[in-house]
Amino acid sequence: MTTPTRVRAAVAAFAVAGLAALSLTPALAVETTTVVDVGHVDLLAPVVVGGALDIRYKDGNTTPPTVRDPEQVVTHVKSESYIEVPENPEYAFLGPVGSSLWHIPEVQIPEIVWAGWNTEGLTPDQVDPDSVRWTLDAVGGDLPGSPAPGNLTVFQTGPVGEPLPRVFDTALPLPQQHPLVLGTHAHANWMFNAEGVYRLTVTVTATTPDGSPLRDTTTYAIAVGAVDPTTVKPGTGTDPSTTTTTTTDTTTTTTGATTTTTGTTTTTAPPTSCVVLNDGHVDLIAPRVLDGGLNTRVKDGTAGPDRAVWRDPADVVLHVVPAARNTVPNDPAYSFLGTPGAPVWIIPQTQIPGIVWAGWNTESLSPQDVAGRVDLRVTGVDGPGRLGVFLSDITPVLLVDSGDGLPDTIVVPLGTHAHANWAFGAEGTYRITIEVAATLADGRTVADSDVFTIAVGDVDPTDNGACAPPSTSTTTSAGTTSAGTTSAGTTSAGTTSAGPVPTTSPAASAPKPKGLASTGVGGVGTAVLLAALLTTAGVAVLVLTRRRRTHGG
Repeated sequence: MTTPTRVRAAVAAFAVAGLAALSLTPALAVETTTVVDVGHVDLLAPVVVGGALDIRYKDGNTTPPTVRDPEQVVTHVKSESYIEVPENPEYAFLGPVGSSLWHIPEVQIPEIVWAGWNTEGLTPDQVDPDSVRWTLDAVGGDLPGSPAPGNLTVFQTGPVGEPLPRVFDTALPLPQQHPLVLGTHAHANWMFNAEGVYRLTVTVTATTPDGSPLRDTTTYAIAVGAVDPTTVKPGTGTDPSTTTTTTTDTTTTTTGATTTTTGTTTTTAPPTSCVVLNDGHVDLIAPRVLDGGLNTRVKDGTAGPDRAVWRDPADVVLHVVPAARNTVPNDPAYSFLGTPGAPVWIIPQTQIPGIVWAGWNTESLSPQDVAGRVDLRVTGVDGPGRLGVFLSDITPVLLVDSGDGLPDTIVVPLGTHAHANWAFGAEGTYRITIEVAATLADGRTVADSDVFTIAVGDVDPTDNGACAPPSTSTTTSAGTTSAGTTSAGTTSAGTTSAGPVPTTSPAASAPKPKGLASTGVGGVGTAVLLAALLTTAGVAVLVLTRRRRTHGG
C-alpha cells in the first residue's frame, strides 16, 4: 500500500519467489495518518513482495508490531529529547559547544521515540546480500519545496564512546549512500539542530540473485521539538491530511544493533563436543520455558538469521579473537575497564565483521508463561581478568563489573533482544556463571544456572579441557527466590541493573543527554548526559538504581 509518490522497479520473473514469501511478510496496516512519538520503531524495514522492493515502517508499539506505509506516518521527536553539543572535540561535527540538539537516541530512553532500521525482511534468495544500499536523496521542510529547518546527522558510537563514521550528514552534499547488511537490526543517534518539520526522501536499491534491479523510494515526515504532530501531513506533505491517532504504548526491545529471525525456523543441535563460535551473531543467553521450568540455551545465528541453532551452553565456547583488542580510554567514565592505555578485549555492542557478537534474548518467553521481568544474574567469573558488561552511549552504562563484587543482576523485560559490550581485562579462558530467574504465570519462581565458556585473545579455544559443566535448574513455590551458583573468584554483594530500556549515566563529556550504536569499531560514549533530559524522561531514577547493591545475594 503506497501513495503515488513512491517509485519502484523490479523484474516480473522474480514475482514467483516474492509471492512464495508473502505469507511470511506481514501485510501493511490499512490506516489513516498515525503519529508515533514513543517506543521502538524501525523507520526503514524493506521487504520484497511480489517481486518488488517495498520500504516499510515497523511500529513496535503494538503486539505484534504493526507494519505501516512510511508515507502514512508522522514521527515526532518530542521536546524531551533536547540535549546540547558537548565539549568533547570528537563531537565538533554536531556544531558549537552548547548549541541545541533534539535527538532520537541510539540507546532507548523512555518516552522518546527510538528509531532504527532493519533488513531482517530480506533474504539471500530474494536479493544479492552485497547489493543493498540505502540512499538519503533529499531533505526538505514542511511545505513542498521549502528547505529543512536545520541539519540532520545520523551516527553511531563505538565501544569506547567515540563517534563512528557518520551514516548521513545533511551539512554535506546530498545524495548520500549507506550499505545495508542482510539480517541487521540497528539503531543510531539521529541529531536535529533545529525544531520543525523535516521531510526525508530515501531510496533503497538492491539486485536479485540473477542481477535484476530492485528499487523503492519513499518520504518520511519527522516533526522535531515543539511542533504539534497532528497538524503535520505525512510523506511529502502534498496529500490531504486525515484523522490521526497517536501511538502511546511502549515496548522494550533491542539495545544497540541486533539481528533477529523473522518468519524462519530454528533447530536444536544434538549433544556434541564443544562448538567454537568466533564470528557472527549469537544470543548467548536465550531462555525458554520447557517442562514447567526455565531452560537457557545459546541461540547460534552465525550461519545466518534464517538458520539459527539452539545449543546447550555447556556445548559452546565463544572465542573473542585477537582482533577484538582495544585500549582503555583516558576517561574516568571507563575506569572500570582498567588503567588508561591498558589492553582490553571487547565483544562489541554493535556488530563488527570477524568478531563474535553476543547478546541476550527473551523473545521466546510470553506473558502467558512468565509474569513480569526476567533476571540475568552473573554470580561468578573464573578467569584471568576482570569482566565488565556495559552499554555504549555518549557515556557508558555499566551493567556488570566483576571487579567490584558479584552477583550483578540485569533486569530484562519480556520480548527483549539486546546486545552490550563484554569487556575482558586479560587474555585467557573465562568461565562465567549466569543464573536466569523468573516468576511463572502460576506464581512459581524458576531459575536455570549455566556456566558459559569464553576464550579471549590469542589462545586456543579448544584447550582447557572439555565444555562447561551442565546447567542446574530450580523451581520454588510462589514468593520465594531461587539461589544462584557461584564460581570461584567471586565475592561480596553485587548490583542490580535495570536492563534495556538502557539509559545513560552521567560521566565526562558528551552531548548533554545520549548517544547511539553502530556496526563498526568504537567506543563507549563520552559525556555529561543532559540532566534535563534524564530527569524529564525518568532516566535519572534508572541511573540511580542501575547498580544498586543487592545484599545477601
